[in-house]
Amino acid sequence: MIGVQSEPLGGIASSLHVVITRNGSVVDDELVKPARGSRVGFPQPWEKTVLPDGHPADPIDVQVDVLGSVTMDQPATTLLTRRAEAHFIPGRAALLRVPLEARCIVYPASANPKVGPGPLSGPTCAPPSTCIKGRCQSPAVAAALLEPYVQNWPTSAPDVCKARGGGAPTVTAGTGQTGFTPLAADQLLHAEAGPQGGHHIWIAVRMRNMKQAGTVTKISAVQPGTGKVIPPSTFAFTFEPDEGGYCKLYGLRYQLDNGGIDYKPFLGKPLDVTTTLVDPNGVTATATAHIQVAPTLINP
Repeated sequence: MIGVQSEPLGGIASSLHVVITRNGSVVDDELVKPARGSRVGFPQPWEKTVLPDGHPADPIDVQVDVLGSVTMDQPATTLLTRRAEAHFIPGRAALLRVPLEARCIVYPASANPKVGPGPLSGPTCAPPSTCIKGRCQSPAVAAALLEPYVQNWPTSAPDVCKARGGGAPTVTAGTGQTGFTPLAADQLLHAEAGPQGGHHIWIAVRMRNMKQAGTVTKISAVQPGTGKVIPPSTFAFTFEPDEGGYCKLYGLRYQLDNGGIDYKPFLGKPLDVTTTLVDPNGVTATATAHIQVAPTLINP
């Protein structure tokens, strides 16, 4: 079973183009659109059965293109491409879960320089690699990682972040583009120029006893002394398992010029960065880190 499901994409997706191949031959090619009058958001969970057809060793390849809105003068734009590969497991109904992540959206660059920094885009991955956790990685899923298929698969994803009876939620603020590193008091962080014109610092978080999927991460900041506030950024990204029963999220770009404000007054100054997590059950945890922003950009 191929199961496609998505994090919230901010209402920018108009349809999905799903192509499934078995040993290089197309077995399904569909344009998936939201149900009329649906209030549950889009893309909605979508599934398709693929049979081995007498060839149980054949590989299965899936490509999902998330298409943006269509306008009078512009066709649909591909905002995200997700690939996945697996092999059949003899005698077992397995699920190849294909998650669509908001951090992998590639937004078209704005042609108007007056609009300021655009949305934060994910990487453009050359085939056969695909964007997973905001980085270009292999699309292959090992047989041991395929879940048994169950009818309620959209809501039964394995949750290693919130064990039954695990206790109170905890969250630790950190930094890192490709991993989590805890922040020390008054740690120096360098801001850098992003691909869409903004200027950001890298934020990461580590938590326990909160849901792996559906937990919303909100980052806000204020400059002590002056009270100058950076507008918050919100991310609905799925967490990644970490050691000791913890889960982590990294590679979060927090723009110092979020909302179009000037980033320069924050260079060389202290900054209090607060990370707030709220999981789908309403469980909340917060951590504040007192950092120092470097006086110069890492890539001026």
